[in-house]
Amino acid sequence: MFLVLATLFIFFVARGCVATQEATQVRKYVMSANSLLSDSSNLGREKLQPLVQNADGNPAQMDGEALSQAVDESRSYHRQALENGEVPPEFEEAHHYLVSTLGVRAAATGRLHQAASGDAEGFQEALSATVEDYGTSDVLAIEHYFPATERALESAGQQEDRSYLEEPRPFMDYGALGHDAAAPDARGDPGALHDVSIAGMEVAGQQLFAGGTVVLSGSQEPVFTVTVSNNGEAAETGVPVEVTLDTRGGRQANQKVVEEVGSGETATVKLGGFRPGELNETAEVTVEVGPVEHEEQTDDNVLAGWVTFGM
Repeated sequence: MFLVLATLFIFFVARGCVATQEATQVRKYVMSANSLLSDSSNLGREKLQPLVQNADGNPAQMDGEALSQAVDESRSYHRQALENGEVPPEFEEAHHYLVSTLGVRAAATGRLHQAASGDAEGFQEALSATVEDYGTSDVLAIEHYFPATERALESAGQQEDRSYLEEPRPFMDYGALGHDAAAPDARGDPGALHDVSIAGMEVAGQQLFAGGTVVLSGSQEPVFTVTVSNNGEAAETGVPVEVTLDTRGGRQANQKVVEEVGSGETATVKLGGFRPGELNETAEVTVEVGPVEHEEQTDDNVLAGWVTFGM
């Protein structure tokens, strides 16, 4: 009887410790992700916006050193999110949106830095495109990351940790810049059908089907072209697209965002920058689009196949 009681005691204590550890992990993740987004918003509002306003459309008046530091800081936030290996299972969807949000901001800031070394006309065009990308990142954060995190907290049974979650602020005051881009106040119509899917996938110009294999020659690079289809009843903005390539050298991932795709329309993105695998190695490829807010059917959001690196 003593042994039975001792075993039961140890079992319940151990289970309680595991539950406490999991709860702590969830709280730690929410606080960390919230801090990253907050720091990113502060970068946009407190550092980048004054730089842009002071330049007044003239790249020669842009503080190049301060802009370069902003690029490094933005990339650092994206890298921290990418390298986070302690994401609770319930938060995988939310984390996907977090990575995409910070990735869009880092890429846009990098392009702005490049444009600042050019002429005034090219700079103005790049600035408009950059502000649009910042607006897209706000859509990802406000319409997708934030609701996904709320759902994850509910799934984990830790709604009380909602107090650690702050609704993301827009990256900039777009009105002060004279641009129309802004984070939306609405989060889509839940009553409408929302459904995105993978309409096609090519690797170096070759069609890759689910479960199929594409063989690349030595001169061909693993560049992936993904076509996203909007099968829903409303236009979708900020649709994340991620491609992962698992080689012997490690797992590689790249993300892009479809800024907008109308109902019944398709949009295409190209993702490169992957390191090829070893000679005659066959690596698994996975592409995932969305999910978008209020999407219920996600079976067609993922496509997996294989790439063989030939001679």
